[in-house]
Amino acid sequence: MGEFKVHRVRFFNYVPSGIRCVAYNNQSNRLAVSRTDGTVEVYNLSANYFQEKFFPGHESRATEALCWAEGQRLFSAGLNGEIMEYDLQALNIKYAVDVFGGPIWSMAVSPSGSQLLVGCEDGSVKLFQITPDKIQFERNFDRQKSRILSLSWHPSGTHVAAGSIDYISVFDVKSGSAIHKMIVDRQHMGVSKRKCIVWGVAFLSDGTVISVDSAGKVQFWDSATGTLVKSHLIANADVQSIAVAERRLISCSKKRQLLLFQFAHHLELWRLGSTVATGKNGDTLPLSKNADHLLHLKTKGPENIICSCISPCGSWIACSTVSRFFLYRLNYEHDNISLKRVSKMPPFLRCALQILFSEDSTKLFVASNQGALHIVQLSGGSFKHLHAFQPQSGTVEAMCLLAVSSDGNWLAASGTSAGVHVYNVKQLKLHCTVPAYNFPVTAMAIAPNTNNLVIAHSDQQVFEYSIPDKQYTDWSRTVQKQGFHHLWLQRDTPITHISFHPKRPMHILLHDAYMFCIIDKSLPLPNDKTLLYNPFPPTNESDVVRRRTAHAFKISKIYKPLLFMDLLDERTLVAVERPLDDIIAQLPPPIKKKKFGT
Repeated sequence: MGEFKVHRVRFFNYVPSGIRCVAYNNQSNRLAVSRTDGTVEVYNLSANYFQEKFFPGHESRATEALCWAEGQRLFSAGLNGEIMEYDLQALNIKYAVDVFGGPIWSMAVSPSGSQLLVGCEDGSVKLFQITPDKIQFERNFDRQKSRILSLSWHPSGTHVAAGSIDYISVFDVKSGSAIHKMIVDRQHMGVSKRKCIVWGVAFLSDGTVISVDSAGKVQFWDSATGTLVKSHLIANADVQSIAVAERRLISCSKKRQLLLFQFAHHLELWRLGSTVATGKNGDTLPLSKNADHLLHLKTKGPENIICSCISPCGSWIACSTVSRFFLYRLNYEHDNISLKRVSKMPPFLRCALQILFSEDSTKLFVASNQGALHIVQLSGGSFKHLHAFQPQSGTVEAMCLLAVSSDGNWLAASGTSAGVHVYNVKQLKLHCTVPAYNFPVTAMAIAPNTNNLVIAHSDQQVFEYSIPDKQYTDWSRTVQKQGFHHLWLQRDTPITHISFHPKRPMHILLHDAYMFCIIDKSLPLPNDKTLLYNPFPPTNESDVVRRRTAHAFKISKIYKPLLFMDLLDERTLVAVERPLDDIIAQLPPPIKKKKFGT
């Protein structure tokens, strides 16, 4: 596997935003997830739960509801009182409509997928017709005395249940009239609470309405008579949930051994520590110089940072929000660092989804949400826009992943679908398109010297494509013929980063959240009878036995959860970990409490 000195980085104090709401689309088998910072993510459940789309958050956009409509259309609504539709191709907001009812707490699409219902702060329930291009207001239902916190359609589309504070209303859709009002019991663990919030309702085909509330109860109601049928106490508090997203929050300057960390509204620049101690394999070496926090860079305005990157030389930092693109020039004098912002950035660079510097730090590649790929020349403290590769055949598919060759001649770009395009940077034209594959691309990189493009997909398949020859390499064809080990294919976390050893051209380095792997193409692939995760025989075995039992996959699970890993030089790795215990320690207290004696 090779011997490396590893920087184990744990000072990236990243805490993921909590999940606010989710919406499942059974037609496309996709899950939309909204987080407390306004971010919306779309996961492809058919592609090994891969996060294939991402919409950046905004301070004024607290999303309270998500739903899918007919034609694979995604809507959200929140406390700013607006309904928004997302462009799933360009990865931006298509439009926003103010409903004039105050903050929106709930939203639901009709069973036919053609009507949209929202519940507002002022107690109003508003019905919208979904047109091909937008949504159009249709009518108001009878206004209630308190905010509408949850909504559910009857499968026939004729009635709607709405959850409020202390009661549930049943509406007739045709007239908009409330036909029943069902009062919810305020009792919680034998104590009467001041208010009981109906957080969720579900309307069954037999007319039963199921509700869940802040008193920890699940209740069944007869909507025809407006009476309570059953009540179950299942919890002693409201339920909260949390999840960690992969979204690429770290970039590295190998030359200066710097790490750039991306947060929602600021960037942090750190210099790695160093050691003069030596030891044997597996030893933890003491630092002779601690890591330095060099820079805290806060963006102005309420918008979240979409992406960021530091140049390999460490002299440039670029980042983007929805409406602004920022480029900074850094100067280093001993232990001091100065920062200068490059002014008058062109407007077409804003809302960048991916930013990447060339290996020599003279070019900046920017993928916009409109599908264009921009090339910017950097010199001194200025920039010059060189060229823009426009999307193919009039599409606006956004490019989410970029990879550039070490010689700067080739640029690979992957969109929201499974396609990968390769561009000739010197001739400024499309060179080739990698044959389409059914699963999205999760990581890719171009190997030095050979200019082979290595692509990882969400189903754990790894392909190697020769850019000069415009075809898959012999090694890649062998892999597809023999197949990967079944344990490799059963992994449920996608590969998030690929890199290469500068002195070992047969090695491919890659990682996911729970393992770091080196694939040695000079060795045979493991078959299903081979031990995948323990390829090393005892040290006292002969070289003949070692060669007979060795295979191409060398896997380490020491570092986890692993947010980022890359080579700083031929003998040094940097691994950024974020232990789950550190995240959990900053979360609200759990509902489950340890009982005495258990």
